[in-house]
Amino acid sequence: MYQKISAAGKKIVQSGLVEANFGNISARSGSGNSFVITKTKTALDEISAADVVEVPILDQPEDTLTDSLTAAAIEKTASSETPVHRRIYLETDAKVIIHAHCQYAVVMSLLENEAGNTSLVPVDSEGKLFLKEIPIISGGIGSDELAKNAANAFKDKKTKGVIVLGHGTIAVGDTLDEAYNITAQLEHSAKIKYLYAKAKNLF
Repeated sequence: MYQKISAAGKKIVQSGLVEANFGNISARSGSGNSFVITKTKTALDEISAADVVEVPILDQPEDTLTDSLTAAAIEKTASSETPVHRRIYLETDAKVIIHAHCQYAVVMSLLENEAGNTSLVPVDSEGKLFLKEIPIISGGIGSDELAKNAANAFKDKKTKGVIVLGHGTIAVGDTLDEAYNITAQLEHSAKIKYLYAKAKNLF
């Protein structure tokens, strides 16, 4: 599993979507009861087997104190966004999740928010066709608010990508390639809209 996550991480960084440490990636396990996620502070273009950790989707009953402490220690090494990934897996049928701190998505989320908008409507043809309207959701890093808002956004099974206010993108899919493509499209649409607005002196 980590090999696919590693390949996706390299692709995200090499394509210029993010700097190395700005994001996290996860994939649901074959059993469906857990997911593998990058550890905190992991460089996305240098992911090895030691840089991912498997955590349960549902809290598992612990038989002993030692088991409980072990589970807590493992969880502590996982990405700070683990609660957000967990909530999405718990409430949707997503198989993979990519969260990336894409620059133009961050900028446009702030500008749209200042304008009183709760979504970004693409102006490019691909964005209009594939993304239509991109929700802008709120919530702090790894917070219950962000977890709830992200899961709710994906429940309609039509939305595949959102922008987190001031924080970047979240994309879900059946494969990491699909989630990567959605991430790239989100950032492309945000970039085109920013450049268009700048050229028109809209801000």
